[in-house]
Amino acid sequence: MGDVEKVKEEAMQILGASEVLPKLVVFDLDYTLWPFYCECRSKREMPSLYPHATGILLALKQKGIHLAIASRSPTPHIASSFLNKLNLNSIFVAQEIFSSWTHKTDHFQKIHSTTGVPFNSMLFFDDENRNIQAVSKMGVTSILVGNGVNLGALREGLTRFSQNWNASQKNKQRWLDKYSKKPDTSNS
Repeated sequence: MGDVEKVKEEAMQILGASEVLPKLVVFDLDYTLWPFYCECRSKREMPSLYPHATGILLALKQKGIHLAIASRSPTPHIASSFLNKLNLNSIFVAQEIFSSWTHKTDHFQKIHSTTGVPFNSMLFFDDENRNIQAVSKMGVTSILVGNGVNLGALREGLTRFSQNWNASQKNKQRWLDKYSKKPDTSNS
């Protein structure tokens, strides 16, 4: 069994142990899926992903979870070329790759418009804290990766997603309990 298959198998176990799964997982590209900045490379080069990235992507896809890209790369043509060379273009339901000063909030608005997935049903991995902070405020569970996406980050992300989901469901139930009670008309 190759490294990709081992990582995929372990990722499937992590996914199987999670009590609730996101509908959509969004990845940054530079220093999250691959260990470089696109703008520092030539599109003629053959790119490579971080060691765990392929296995994680395949496991998420096999589990029926949609995947998307949110990248602020100033060279979207290179990013797209690299995704093509890695045979990854077809696995993403949305690819928002454009330079922006909004810390990816515009990217997520477009991803939401394209997919219809609510922000609280998304999980996001990125290597920049400013993006994590901005996107978290939208209701997306966001995980800062230090050295690319890996099984530890996946485990942390799914744990935090479950915690956030459970908290939002409890708040929703409290609201329903408080505001959907029928007035008591049994006074005789």
